[in-house]
Amino acid sequence: MKITIEMSKEAYEIAKKVYSGQMTKNEGKIEINRCTGMNEGSAAAFITIFLSMMNGEVYKRAFNNDTNKLLFESIRRDYGQKYLENALNAAQKHIDYYSTFGNGKLVGLQKIVNQMRKHNT
Repeated sequence: MKITIEMSKEAYEIAKKVYSGQMTKNEGKIEINRCTGMNEGSAAAFITIFLSMMNGEVYKRAFNNDTNKLLFESIRRDYGQKYLENALNAAQKHIDYYSTFGNGKLVGLQKIVNQMRKHNT
């Protein structure tokens, strides 16, 4: 199932509740599935990626570039510059991790990261 931007917007709001401790990762995964129809595996990955971005940590799963851009813009809006930097650093670590597989590079995501960095200096 393709993850739409509408699904991602709703999933983001639920992932914020997990980040703030209002619900567990498992509760968040179930709620994303219930509210958006996103399968629970993708919902769990969404939460994991969001938490990794907030902490500037590498993540292993990937989302489409529209969802990545939504996450960066939403994090900047809701949490500010420091957390946007964390998210961009996490995405760069993900790009670097992905490139070790020899499957090519995440050119689209790299472009978004570069654009976001340029607009925030």
